[in-house]
Amino acid sequence: KGFRTPLDAKPRLLLTLAGLTMQGALADAAVRQTVRHAVEAGASRQEIVETIGQMAVFAGIPAMTRALEIARSVLPDTEDDET
Repeated sequence: KGFRTPLDAKPRLLLTLAGLTMQGALADAAVRQTVRHAVEAGASRQEIVETIGQMAVFAGIPAMTRALEIARSVLPDTEDDET
């Protein structure tokens, strides 16, 4: 049988976003695209911000800040949050 992941699109995209943040958020287009797709898959603004924020422990503050700046440039302004 082929590989089948039990993860739905939203957690897979949040994990992808975490990985991109870990790489220093150097691939702007990939971060933007992943954020857009995560929103389409049902991720809230807060879930995206928390996913990126959690990576500060592993990737460092500069990588987290860069990823947040990129994410905020494409996140819809429809939700009130603490960011």
